[in-house]
Formats: sequence, C-alpha cells, structure tokens
Amino acid sequence: DLLFFTDKAQVYKTKASEFSDTKTSVLGDYVAAKLGMDEGENAVYMVATKDYKGIMLFGFENGKAAKVPLEAYATKTNRKKLTGAFSDKSPVSSIIFLDEDREVIFTASSGRMLLVHTGALALKSTRSTQGVAVMKLKKGHRLFSVTEYREGAFNKPQRYRTRSLPALGALPSAEDSSDEQLSLL
Repeated sequence: DLLFFTDKAQVYKTKASEFSDTKTSVLGDYVAAKLGMDEGENAVYMVATKDYKGIMLFGFENGKAAKVPLEAYATKTNRKKLTGAFSDKSPVSSIIFLDEDREVIFTASSGRMLLVHTGALALKSTRSTQGVAVMKLKKGHRLFSVTEYREGAFNKPQRYRTRSLPALGALPSAEDSSDEQLSLL
C-alpha cells in the first residue's frame, strides 16, 4: 500500500499496482488527479508499507510533535481517503516515517536545534492528536523541520540534547554549522 499524506491533514491510500509502468520519457501519472484529491490539496509525504508496522512522526509549526503508529492508518475496507490523518490545529512542518524509535533533530526558524530520542515522546493511538510540546519557540518563530539524526552530524551532540521537554534547543556551534563562508579567491 502507498499512503499519501497531504497538507490538508488527509491520507490517500492506493496500491502501487494502480499506477501503470511507463518509460522514463513518459512523465507518468499526476498523483493528485489519480487519487482524486480536493482542489488546492498537495501531497507532502508518501509511505510505502505492506504490514503497517512502524511510526509516523509529525512535527508541527507550533513546536509540538505527534508520534502515531502506522497501524492507525490500516483499514478493513478498501477506502481511498482518510480524513483526520493528523491534527490540523497547527500547520505540519515535517512528516517522517520511522521503523523504530531513534534520535531526531528538531530545527526552529531561529536556527536553534534540539536532539530528541523519539522514545521520550508518548505513542498516541488517535491519529488526530495535537501532540506533545517538544520545542519552546520564541515569538515570531516556528518549527522549521524534523530530520533523522545521523551519527557524526554534530561534533558535540550532547550540546543539543535535553533532560526535559519542552526545551529551547541550542544554536549551532561554529564547528557544527553547515553555513561555510565562501571566499572569492
């Protein structure tokens, strides 16, 4: 099964076999039209699954995160559209599929980063949960992204970890910053 998560908090389910095999020169199918999405609705994330095992992690712009089991999206009948895929109280900034709990990096628009193990977040059985507050955000800022942490991404990862949630996060240090100064020479 293929699950397409949209920016309107809905999930469209389909099978990979419903898309025809084409050559690379053919542009293929337009996903929104093929699935019958609502006007102005865009697919923002896709998950391929056979057994509905794993975790969906949703990061919201208000600094909250929701951890929902993928099996919450399994249906007995062959429905194409599921409403209430996740909370629509705050716009979603990131969606990640995880096969097991691991560390992820929360990045705010202010540049602050927070390293959190998803085991610290409670698994919610309802899809439309608002989530738990993970990152404290200063006025005018929002949660920008949630990405999987790769070992060695930070020189001092303990600097970005916290004992309790929600936390403010830390600004990247000079050795961890990916913004390198380019020279003209």
